[in-house]
Formats: sequence, C-alpha cells, structure tokens
Amino acid sequence: MLKRVRAATGVPPRQAYYSLFLLWLVYIFANIDRFAIGIALQEIKKDLLLTDTQLGMISGLFFIVPYIVFGFPISRWLDRGVRRNILAWSVGLWSLMASATGAAVGFFQLAIARAGLGAAEAACIPAAVSLIGDLFHRSWRSQAIGLFNSGLAISGFVGTPILGMLTDHYGWRVALISFGAVGLLVALLIALTLREPPRAAIAEQAHTGEPAAERKSVLESLRFMFAIPTFRYLVLGHGIYGIGIFSWVSWYGVSLIRTYGMTYTEIGFFIGTGLGMVMLLSGVGSGFLCPLVARRTGNDRWMVLLPAIACLASVPALAVTGFAVPQWLAMASGAVVLAMTAMRTAPLIAVTMDLLPSSMHSLATMVFVTLTSHLGAAIGPILVGIASDSVKGSMDDAAALRYGLLVTGPVFGLIGGLIALLPAFYLRRNGLAQEPIVAPLATMVPTPSVPTNNS
Repeated sequence: MLKRVRAATGVPPRQAYYSLFLLWLVYIFANIDRFAIGIALQEIKKDLLLTDTQLGMISGLFFIVPYIVFGFPISRWLDRGVRRNILAWSVGLWSLMASATGAAVGFFQLAIARAGLGAAEAACIPAAVSLIGDLFHRSWRSQAIGLFNSGLAISGFVGTPILGMLTDHYGWRVALISFGAVGLLVALLIALTLREPPRAAIAEQAHTGEPAAERKSVLESLRFMFAIPTFRYLVLGHGIYGIGIFSWVSWYGVSLIRTYGMTYTEIGFFIGTGLGMVMLLSGVGSGFLCPLVARRTGNDRWMVLLPAIACLASVPALAVTGFAVPQWLAMASGAVVLAMTAMRTAPLIAVTMDLLPSSMHSLATMVFVTLTSHLGAAIGPILVGIASDSVKGSMDDAAALRYGLLVTGPVFGLIGGLIALLPAFYLRRNGLAQEPIVAPLATMVPTPSVPTNNS
C-alpha cells in the first residue's frame, strides 16, 4: 500500500497518512457540531418553548439550505484554489457558529447560527474527498474514504456521551459552546500542518492534452455528471433513501427519551458509544469489503449492489422503531439501521470518483452528498415534525413522534433502496457486468473530450 501511495501520487506515504488523519479529525468535529443539537432538542424545546415543527426546521432545513447554496461555489473554489486554506477557514467559521448556536436566546437566533454552521461546513467533505483523491491510488480510495468516514462514528462514540453529560450537568448551552471552542484549535492545526498535495488533474491534462476540466462551468460539469446513467441512478435511489434515514436519525434519540424516559447521559452513551462502534465497524468494513468482493468476482457492480442491499435490509428495523416495542428491541433495531446505513458511503463515493475526472471531484462530491444526504436531512426531520404535530390532539408526545417516524423512514427507505438497485441492473443489461465501471461508461458519455478515469 505504501508503494502504491508513492507511485500514484508522488506524495510520501507518511504525509498521505498524516493528511488523512487530519481530515478524519476535521470530520469528527464537523459531525459533532452538526448533530450536537439533536441531543439537546428536548431541552431546547422546553427552554425556548418551540414546537416539533420548529425543532425539525432547526435541525434540518436551516442547516441544509445554506449548505447547498454555498456548497456549489465553494466546491468550484476547492477545485481551483488551495484546499488546505479554504478548509482551515471553514473549520474556524463553523466552530464559531456552533458556539453561537449555544448562545441563542430564541428561534430566530438559532436559525441564523445553524445557517452559518451549514454554510461553513459545506467545504468539509468536498475538500477532504478531493484531497484523498490526490493522496491515494485508485485501488485504495475506497479504503481511505472508509477510514475518513469513520469520523462520523467516532464523533458519536466520543462526542455524544460528553454532550449528554454536559447537557445533564451544565445545560445544553455549555455543551454546544464547548465543542465549538475546541474546533478553533483544529482549524489552526489544519492551517499550520496540512500540506497541499499536487493535483492529479494537472497530470491528467498533460497526459491527455485536453483542456483542464475545472475550466468548465458548473452547468457544463453537471451535464457531464448526469449524462452517466450510473451516477443518475445512484443519486436518485440513495437520495430518496436519505429522506427516510435522516427523518429517523434526527428524531430517534428524542423518541427514546419520550417513550422510555432515558436520560441525556444514557442517550449519549447508547447512541454515541454503542451505536458509534456499530457504525465504525460497518463503515470501515464496507470500505474494504465492497472492493474485495468486486475484485474476487471480477465484477465492479458489487460496489453499488451491496450498498443497495444494505438500504433494503434497514427498512424492517426502521419500521420497528415506530411502534411501542420493548426498549431493548427499539435499541437493537436502531443498531441495525445505523449499521446498514454506514455501509453506503465509502464504496459509493469511490465509484463516483472513478466515474469522473479528478478536476471535478470536489463538485461531484458536493452534488452526491447534497442529493443523497443533505436533501434528506432538510426534508426528513420536518416531515416527522409535521406528522407528529398533526396527531398531537389524539396521542401523547411519545406516540405522536413514533407515528411520525413510522410514516416516513420505512416508506422512503423502501422506495430508495429499490431504486438504488438500478445501477447494477443497468450494467448487466448492457453486458458490462464483468468490466470495470470506469472504462465502459466512458464510451457512453456524450462529451468524450473530458477524461473519465483518474487512475
């Protein structure tokens, strides 16, 4: 692996792995700052007298809309500028916004702080994936992305228990402000120690003699992406699934509190430590498992088929958490949901990077993450909140919230999982089942002047 890193990128192995560690650390704090409010939703509701619909908007919509609006220009900036500097400024800004969330005194202030947090965090994943693409050989990108994505699980494993204890003992404001302050140190570490690797796009241009892809407009780049059928089906299926999974993720902890009377500390250790470990093993494991299966079978379609199967496997568990089942069953079902969901990210982003030239990696990652995750995070929590509020007159808070979870997560999860199977069927129908994804699809793109393989 060390030789492959050096041969593919010209970057010394130690630098590559240290850079991956820093990006992993950034991703941990990004997820803590983003999802910390979920632990405190019930306390915020009581303190600021908010409705479930307002809480859904705070946790989802007001974060996601700025993320998407600012994400596309930031991604194009990342494809052209110094990614290290852009990332350092972004980490510093979202850390300040995380602290501002804890200092808010009303719905309007919460909305502004969450919007600032979303706008700044838009640089995180596109910058990291673009850097990983220039640090690691194609054959190891899925594994590197899997390790990077484990930051999501670690943020829960480490951050959620601490947030729970801080909320129980000092209040939700101290919990949110504290992690925002620590994030400023991470921004400084990025600025001082992360080295910008050479862009593969430069070598790509020299090899092909074609104009650099970053000179294309955003619209031209989007047309190029969506001309690839595999990419279209991936974002459609996993986008619909994302609505279901994020409607569940945003409210699952609150449902456990309302239904079973769990404390914030208990929620922190269960969701953060217990489920964080489940996500860590699943997410990292899929980054290694999917390429292994594809390599052993000589069939790259397993890179998209296994994540789709995982989506479908999560649907029954999503449904179980919408009923008044015994506490142990609700907790076990939550573990199944997060294990299956965590399997998606690494192989799918690796496939996306293979489908597109390196000079589009930041923008492509932004498009993929926006449509498969953040769209769902914006819509899902509000749908649950509206469904919950609509039956409040005939049910108590706990039953109303479980109803909201039941009519969203399983429905969108099933539809999205089925559509996510289409890329594999598409490849099979065209006789491409035994070929690498990149090479044959390159012949189907209507603008062949842009290279489609960043090997």
